[in-house]
Amino acid sequence: MNIILLSLLGVIGFVLFLKYRPKSYESILIDKEEAINISTRHIKKLTNIDVSDWQPYCMYWYDRETVNRLHNLNMLNRLRTTLYKWGIIESWRIRFVSQNKSISIGINADKEIVFMHVDVRSQEMGTNEINIQSPLDVIKALTVNNSGIWSKVKSTGEGERKEDFSNIRTYWYILEEEELRMKISIQVQENVIIGILSDTEILTSNMGEIVKKEFGESALNLSGFIGSFIATIIGILLLIFTDNAVYLKTPIIITLFTIVGVLLTCKEDISMGIINSFDSRLSVKSVYLIGIISAIMGSIAYGCVTFITSLTGINLATVLELPLFENVGMQVLTGVLISFISLGLFSSIFHYMDKNNLIRISPELSDRSSYLSGFKLKQSLSISLQSSVTEEVIFRLLGISTLLWLFNNNLLAVTITSVLWSLLHQGSGYNPRFIRWIQLVLFGFILGFTYLYYGFLAALITHFVHNFIVLSIPLIYYKIQMKAGKVENTHNIQY
Repeated sequence: MNIILLSLLGVIGFVLFLKYRPKSYESILIDKEEAINISTRHIKKLTNIDVSDWQPYCMYWYDRETVNRLHNLNMLNRLRTTLYKWGIIESWRIRFVSQNKSISIGINADKEIVFMHVDVRSQEMGTNEINIQSPLDVIKALTVNNSGIWSKVKSTGEGERKEDFSNIRTYWYILEEEELRMKISIQVQENVIIGILSDTEILTSNMGEIVKKEFGESALNLSGFIGSFIATIIGILLLIFTDNAVYLKTPIIITLFTIVGVLLTCKEDISMGIINSFDSRLSVKSVYLIGIISAIMGSIAYGCVTFITSLTGINLATVLELPLFENVGMQVLTGVLISFISLGLFSSIFHYMDKNNLIRISPELSDRSSYLSGFKLKQSLSISLQSSVTEEVIFRLLGISTLLWLFNNNLLAVTITSVLWSLLHQGSGYNPRFIRWIQLVLFGFILGFTYLYYGFLAALITHFVHNFIVLSIPLIYYKIQMKAGKVENTHNIQY
């Protein structure tokens, strides 16, 4: 395709993508520093522990499974306000860590506590001013305002057990709003609240059908993995039993990009691990050490897969005389332009289908929430590098080359790899889901024929730029708004 025409289509595609970006949640997420201060006060009130000088680790939190299920049941829009109040979306998880102790807490958009786990010895908690003798006393201690979630819960029972020479009393509550039910358990030890746990249920007769669809999707994901694994084995056997030259330099460079992608967010991954599963018997330094070792081992594992598959794919492609890295500048430009065209094409199609009620797409995080959550461009870079390099090497470089060697049919090779590639991806945010898979198959066709007609580097750049823009545009757009002084309290598309 003429580069001028490709450039024109690329510009049009990028403009269409910006115009028809996916819908987003209304952003009522509180600032991270405010969430830390509120959490500090809650913990002091409920446990009599001052965590103001402890190290806080924070993450944006939402219940992805519940949100996707509500979306597939067509209940998400109607129950959105309830999700905010219950802390299912737009909430924070914060873990305060000190030597041999930690406290994890969840704060919703209304500044209420919705989750807590105290990992502190009872003798270090001191005496609490709150007198908890009944289920009502617990609710009074947790209530922030008269319209919050704790003013609406109903007690369903209580019980007691002995542990480490102290009594732990558990109070059970239930919270219901239309088709949603939340079961809550609160643990109290020596007049101190040490745990708040909850489980959300969707009250509908269609849940069985939703669970079956989720299971089917998992099975399809597995079949895609198995198919790619078989293709990898076949490719390696071809490398072993065919008398071809071995090219090492390029596979090593490709592998290094994968390793960089894995290690780029090592610090953030460790912080996430501390928030989700910190063991106070370990020091933070030991957790970081374990995290670094795990990241290195993970990068080695990813690197080995990438090296073997790229080595095999490059050698097969060379035998078949497929374009790889020739004319680098033109391939990079072509890849960028094709990614713009793809973004504009699919965003326009999804916008049209959504507008005409042909598909429902689960909303994304707003630009504001993406920014406040602490998501960084280097995380976008890491995700984009890992996904584009590994997937393009396995499905395009190795998969298409292997199938071409076996069947000598471009269309068949691109079709098989596109279908297998689409099955590896989740379609739970789309209803009906098969439309998402059709879109992925079409994108797989674009990537496959980009490889065959322009070169592997062009396909790799197309995939990388596509993913990077999708992940990064909320941050970039919000920062531009901030500099222009156009930032409002919320940034969303109403629906």
